[in-house]
This record gives sequence, C-alpha cells and structure tokens, in this order.
Amino acid sequence: MDKIKQRNAGIIKNACFLVKESLRFDKRILAFIIITVITGTMIPVLGIYMPKAALDLLVNKAQTARILSSLGIMTAGLLFLQGMNGYLSSRAYYHHNELRNSYFIQRLFYVSIKCSYSHVEDAKFEDVYRRAINSVRSGDESGTTVFFEEIPKLITHVLCFFLYSGLLMQLNVYIVILLLISSIIIYLFRRRENICYERTRNEYAHAEKRLYYTIGECGSKTAGKDIRIYNMKNWLVKQILRFQTDEGNILKLRRRKEYETHLVSCLLGYLRDGFAYIYLIVHTVDGQLGMGDFMLYFGAITGFSVWITDIVTQIGRIKTANIKMNDLRTFLDIPSEDMETSECGAPDVSGGVDIQFEHVSFSYPGSEKRIISDLSFHIKRGEHVALVGLNGAGKTTLLKLMMGMYEPTDGVIKINGEDIRKFRKKDIYALYSAVFQDTMVLPARIDENIALMPDYDIDNARIEKALRLSGLYEEFNERNIGTDRYMTRQLTEDGILLSGGQEQKFLLARALYKDAPVLLLDEPTAALDPLAEQEVYEKYESLCRYKTAVFISHRLASTQFSDWIMFLQDGHIAEQGNHEELLAAGGEYARLYELQSHYYKAENGNPEDGDICMDNCGAGSMEVV
Repeated sequence: MDKIKQRNAGIIKNACFLVKESLRFDKRILAFIIITVITGTMIPVLGIYMPKAALDLLVNKAQTARILSSLGIMTAGLLFLQGMNGYLSSRAYYHHNELRNSYFIQRLFYVSIKCSYSHVEDAKFEDVYRRAINSVRSGDESGTTVFFEEIPKLITHVLCFFLYSGLLMQLNVYIVILLLISSIIIYLFRRRENICYERTRNEYAHAEKRLYYTIGECGSKTAGKDIRIYNMKNWLVKQILRFQTDEGNILKLRRRKEYETHLVSCLLGYLRDGFAYIYLIVHTVDGQLGMGDFMLYFGAITGFSVWITDIVTQIGRIKTANIKMNDLRTFLDIPSEDMETSECGAPDVSGGVDIQFEHVSFSYPGSEKRIISDLSFHIKRGEHVALVGLNGAGKTTLLKLMMGMYEPTDGVIKINGEDIRKFRKKDIYALYSAVFQDTMVLPARIDENIALMPDYDIDNARIEKALRLSGLYEEFNERNIGTDRYMTRQLTEDGILLSGGQEQKFLLARALYKDAPVLLLDEPTAALDPLAEQEVYEKYESLCRYKTAVFISHRLASTQFSDWIMFLQDGHIAEQGNHEELLAAGGEYARLYELQSHYYKAENGNPEDGDICMDNCGAGSMEVV
C-alpha cells in the first residue's frame, strides 16, 4: 500500500485540472466564462472613453442630435455588455457550483468507499478526507468556486491593466512605474498574509478537530451518561474554552496580517492616487491636456489603481484557494481498489471454504515491526476455529489478511488451495460474512440494514427467513414493527433502537441474509453478559454448523463451539489444539486461563465453567478470536 501523498501542484496545473473536469461535467461553464472575460474587458474600456467622447463633443460644440445619438449608441452598447456579462456570470456561477456540490462531492464519496481498506486505516486518511470535504463545502470560499470566480476576473483585470498601461505611458511612463511599485509592495504584504495562512493551516485544522470532537461528544447519547455521573461538565467546559482559545489565537494572527495588509494598501493607495491626480490637474491647468483627455486619463489612473489592487487581492485569494485545490486533489488521487483483475475465475465454494496461511508475515508500510510473523495454519472446510491471544497479538490483523483487506508482506494465503491474489477482490469479499465489535446500524429501513442494499433489490422472503432464524421476527411482530420501519433516531424521531442482545441478533440476521460460506466474528459480544453471549454463540453455532467460521470473543465461552484453538503471541502461533489439550499441555494458554479463572472466582464466588472474563488480569488482557 502506498502512503497518501500531499499534492503541491501550482495554480496553472490546478486551473487546467478544473478546466478538464468542467468540460467533462458541463461544457457550457467554460463558454460562459470566456464570454464574461471578453465582455468584462470591454465594459471598463468603453466606460472611460464615454466621458472623453461626451466632453470632446461639447467642447467642439457638436450638434445636439449628434451628441445624443453618439452617447445613446455608447450607452446602449455598454448596457448590452453589462447585461450579457451579468447574465452569463450568474449562469456560470450556477453551473460551476453544481460541479462543486454534486460532481466533486460524489467523487470524494466514491473515493472514500472504493479505496482499499488499508488507506482508510492510514492515520492521515481522516484528516485528508476532512480537508478535501472542506475544500468544496466552504460556500463561496471553496477552492473550486474561488478558482472559477477569481481566475476569470484576474484575466480580465490583467487585460485591462495592459490596456490602461499602454494608455498611461502616452501620458508619462513614471506614473506607471509609481503605480507598479506601490502595487508590488501591496503584493508582498498579501504574500505575507498567505504564508501565515499556509503555516497555520495544519495547526488550525488540529485545533478545529479537537474543538468540534469535544462539542460533538457533549451532545452524544453514549458520552451523556458518563458526563453526568462523573460530573465532567466543568472539565469539558474548560476543555472547550481551551480549544476555542487555541483556535482563536490562530485566527487573531491571521486577522492581524490581514489588517496590516489593509492598512498599507490604503496608505499607498492615497499617496499613489494623490500624486497622479495632482499631476493631471497641473497639466490640464497649464493647457497641456484637454478636458476630454483629463477625463480619459483620470478614469485610466483610477481604473489602473483598482486593477492593480484587485489583481493583488485576486492572486492572494487564488493562492489560498490553491491550497484547498491541492487538498481536494490529494484525496482524489487515492486509487480505487482493484476489484476486477484476476488470474482465474471465482473460487468454487460449493463444497465449502478451505483457508491456508503459508509462512505469512505482515508489517505496516514504513514500519519494520512485524505484526504477523511467519504464520502458518490450515482451516479445513466447515471447521470452527477460535483464536486466543493477548491484546496486540495480531488477531484482528490476521482476519484482515484473511479477508483480503491487507496484502501480506511475505508468504501466501490460499483459498481452496489457490493463492488468494489470483482471485478478484470482490470474489474474496463475497466469501465472508463478518460481525464486528464496532457495529454499523444505518439510519435506514430495517430490511435495507439487513440486506445492505436499496429496497428495490431486496429479497423479502430472505429477509423474513433471516429474521426468523435470528430470533428477531417474533420480537418485531410483538411490537408491531415492520421491516419498512427506520432504525436509529439520527434522521427520524421514531426510529427503532435495539438492546445489546437484539443488536447481535440483528447482525446475525444480516450475516444469514448474505449467506456467505465463511463467518467471522470479531469480538461482537464484548458488551454482553455471559448468559447473553452464550445465547448468541449458540445461535451462531446452530445456524452456521456447515460453514467455515472463526470466532472472536473476550471470554472463553466461545471455545466450546470451536473445533480447535490457536494461541497467538507476538504475531505467531505459540500453542495450538482444542481447549482440553491446551489445558493439559500446561503452557501459556493454561496459565492465563487459570489466572483469569481464579480472578473470576474471587469476584463471583461460583462461576460456570467457560464464563471466564479475560479482560482483567495482571498478566494482561486476553481475548479469544
């Protein structure tokens, strides 16, 4: 897996990217923008020549009809250009916002669900994803919107700058130089402002992330109990105030840079324009300039100053937006997982699934530490296996390797005797029904949550069968709950909420609906009491008797449903056998079992055999997979 790499493309490259994407989405966007640039250049030029033409006609004592007709034609032309420019600008704005709000949002969503799971687990992924979303969900400050709005304006203003420069050079080249020097100084202050923004970007993102996480947790149902029982209110208020202060300090620094830039810009603007206007007035009084020329050059100097100020401002805004554009493209660069490439067809699972690890090792990218080290084992068709080990032994990593979510650093994983890499990824994923400790219940209909597909693709008979087998059908019927009812209360006030035991039955129904040949249970019953856990495992055992299965639990009750047990230690198999064989061997498994058993007896007095909690032991926390 390649690590996520931050893009650092320049403005031109990102602008070309947007042009290409806009042509793919809607070719009219580019046409509208080109016409607005042309009309936007013509409007100010015509605007400064109109007063000159009017004064020249008056000074030359032209006929009233000629004055009115000439001014009428120019006014009509100016109104037409302004109308066209305004209309096409609004059309372009609408369409490029559609590009931002639908096209790019959809692409970000597709990348997030189509990239490999190893990317999702990358520590940078969440931050990169959040910055990418922010780059297109910041309204008119979104990177794409600023590019579409400011770059055409910048091109217009640069064209006007050259037209006005050529005009003012006919008057005095030093005026142009003076205007340019003042503009360069303003640009350097804008650059300081942009550098400050870029240097504080990650710090601000971190402060914002901490603040909104804390605010979000304060309103969550899960944290609400602890907040009240442990009287956390004062502490949380102090935390929020501290995070707000951190965020506010960064904003103050940015605002100070903006204020300094604004102050210098105003001061230089007054000096620059004052000198130019005095020069024009003196030369007009001396008779070197006519009244029409005075109005022309007066308008040109005023416009020139505006163009320079706007160009500097737009460059600053575009440079800031370019950071957001790179954030957007960094996430879009994450490759989709290859789901189709294969050397052979889908594995034949009609007789069950056989899983074999041959000298498999795994390390995370950039790390030399081996999470899994030279691991070899063979799970035969229909076998039920428990994996036991201390926290950090590599159990969950092993399952992710088994499911094809990770690629082994060394060694081979085989399905029914064939290297797993020969099969399509989607065929590998189709082999597994998995129930994880962190459950996913969507704010969608019950049947959609079980089938995990839209209602028009759902087999209602299979839904009913899965609910009956899981034991939820009768419970739903007693409460008059149909499968078209929505779950959770995130989007609906009357959404269905399940207890811990019901939720496990619900996840069983989901696994039964998929009816995959391999069942993986990654510590799904951690929140249940021993009796509830026993009931859940009995359900799984009876309904998945002929499937290959790997059970994961934090108690040893699940081992009685297993044909054999692997005891993992530091990423390799330390012991292997059934429960009785491992106890008789007197190894680490037996020692930990005995320690935990004594602890449970001391706490409860008379436990049932097998209901041994493996979470509280001086030797470490032990889990069963």
